[in-house]
Amino acid sequence: MKKIFESKISIQSLNSKYSYSLIRLPRKFKGIAGKIASIYETEQDGALAFLVVVDKLVDKSQENNLESRFPALEPSIEALESKIDKLIELNFQNNELIESKSLKKHGLGRIRTGDLRRVKARNSLNSLGF
Repeated sequence: MKKIFESKISIQSLNSKYSYSLIRLPRKFKGIAGKIASIYETEQDGALAFLVVVDKLVDKSQENNLESRFPALEPSIEALESKIDKLIELNFQNNELIESKSLKKHGLGRIRTGDLRRVKARNSLNSLGF
């Protein structure tokens, strides 16, 4: 094994009852953040040692080569966009059909204004003889 970094062990306190030891790794290992790691306690040269084993290492060639990943995603994105457009169109058609049926059914198709407050005001004025 080779030494890669030296870090001070700090304490993280989530509440007054519990506190945890926290060891930071160098910035170049930020790609393993979120990965599952197994931590083993051992001894090296009479000192306490820890072995950290990460499930899978990050493939740096894949991480840095985004341009090769975009062409594979473009057909999927275009297919999703066309499906979304069809769903939106069907939704508008369905809403128009429902509105046209409800207007005729309830007699609202005969009212010139869509503001029902104005309709109520006219009806109350008509009952007063205006």
